[in-house]
Amino acid sequence: MERIIAGRFQTKGNADAAAALIAQYVATSDICIFHNNPPGQHDAFAVGGDEDEDPGAEGAGKPAAATAVAAGLSAGAIGALGGPAVALVAAAVGAYSGSLVGAIHGLGNDDDTRRAPTRRPAGIMLSVHITGPMVERRVIDTLRAHGAADIEQARGEWSDGDWVDFNPVAAPQLVEGPSN
Repeated sequence: MERIIAGRFQTKGNADAAAALIAQYVATSDICIFHNNPPGQHDAFAVGGDEDEDPGAEGAGKPAAATAVAAGLSAGAIGALGGPAVALVAAAVGAYSGSLVGAIHGLGNDDDTRRAPTRRPAGIMLSVHITGPMVERRVIDTLRAHGAADIEQARGEWSDGDWVDFNPVAAPQLVEGPSN
């Protein structure tokens, strides 16, 4: 396995500018630029997508179900005063509203601290095959200086100028240091 350092850029122009500087001290066959799709859009499953459910929805099911049942029963009881049709409609509206409120309540309970992404964000990836520690430090400094949003380190297979075993759904291992 080879050592690889990669930076994520918002535009191809920024990645090209950084690559041009890196090419002054690294062979061009050790530099690769490619686009990484947004999380969830890598066709890892036969029906498409990366996973069987959205990680952002974790924890929303239980509050949604409990709130839907409570709201549906309450609305059904109140609606029973107006007859069976009104009770049915009131229960359905109550259950739907309750599930929506419960799901929303179960989401977004994170604090505002910055964490390493568990899913690799979309962007233009500039990856560099590292041949030594001095080259690694220069590559990281160049990526930072040119505005790489995330700089990650990896072990992988490098062949014919490409990071051939890049896994877009793996969590990136960010390089420690300023702006990361």
